[in-house]
Amino acid sequence: MSLIKTAVPERAAPALHEIERGMALRKCRKCGCMKEALDAASRTFRNAEDPEIREVLPKIEGHQNSMEAIAYDCIDCKKCWGADAIIQLAISFEEVAPGECHGGKPLPPKREHVPSATSSQQGCSWPPHPGEYIVGNPTASVAICTLSSRELPPKLIAAVGSDLAIAGRCDTENIGVEKVVLNLLANSNIRWLVLCGVEAPGHRAADAFLRLKERGVDANMRVLEAASWRPVLKNLTLSHVARFREQIEIVNLIGVTVVSEIVIAAREAAKGRQAAVIAATAIQEGLVTQLDHAAYLGRELAKAEIALQTRSHYEQDAGLGILPSKKSTSTELCDDLACSCHET
Repeated sequence: MSLIKTAVPERAAPALHEIERGMALRKCRKCGCMKEALDAASRTFRNAEDPEIREVLPKIEGHQNSMEAIAYDCIDCKKCWGADAIIQLAISFEEVAPGECHGGKPLPPKREHVPSATSSQQGCSWPPHPGEYIVGNPTASVAICTLSSRELPPKLIAAVGSDLAIAGRCDTENIGVEKVVLNLLANSNIRWLVLCGVEAPGHRAADAFLRLKERGVDANMRVLEAASWRPVLKNLTLSHVARFREQIEIVNLIGVTVVSEIVIAAREAAKGRQAAVIAATAIQEGLVTQLDHAAYLGRELAKAEIALQTRSHYEQDAGLGILPSKKSTSTELCDDLACSCHET
């Protein structure tokens, strides 16, 4: 027997179907996923131009009144009715995408900290999209996603310091990934995303991030080769995906919860050990303005990166791995091959 009455408009039916199936379960009536879905549906139906769509609003309000005190944000269900409801809303009501910024202000957030920095790209405070995160230094180049590990963000913000732009959680492979991507793209300073903490087994958000970076998406905005249940990013565009893959490098520490290990990785990333990232930053900051200088910088940075990776010697303007030129006879190599002066 269908839970949807025939009077429900066709555009609203798929999302309402997911909501009503979930609301029949007590675990959903206590879950943040379902609350987010109901809030998104309420905004969407209230703002719809079609009066028949607006007439569905009392159904949503009835479900909102039936919600119990939220006991958890997500419990890693294999089938998440709330997340699927939001996906259906995004498919059917593209003009009112859940989570978008209205009137220059973000929708009511669940932030632990609201920064004073602004984003010219979004026209509202950074980060523009709500979520469970703590903002550090918005000018830093590193962001950390602790997946489903709730206790890590405040510890990492305190431990990493000014090298960290933001640290927060991401439970789901669709809405959660979308918000992280949009928030990262809204800050051009961020070049690194450290994935750490425990991955939610029912959602596999970390796997979605890795596959998004490596493979991208198909024509239906589904992350290619992702192992998660429904890695469909309906609130992103192909342009968003392309920019994410170009701008962000991922440090894979999935499963790591030791703060000291994560801090080391974040600080190494902040030092900029990848030639492409350093070169892009130099150009962005206006430090290189001539083409010949840019070519020279690129060549030397590539050499330096290879030297770091292979632990070989690097000297500016010299061939990779070549020892420094002799300064005087006192620095000539001896005949003893075991002597430390032969080391590079």
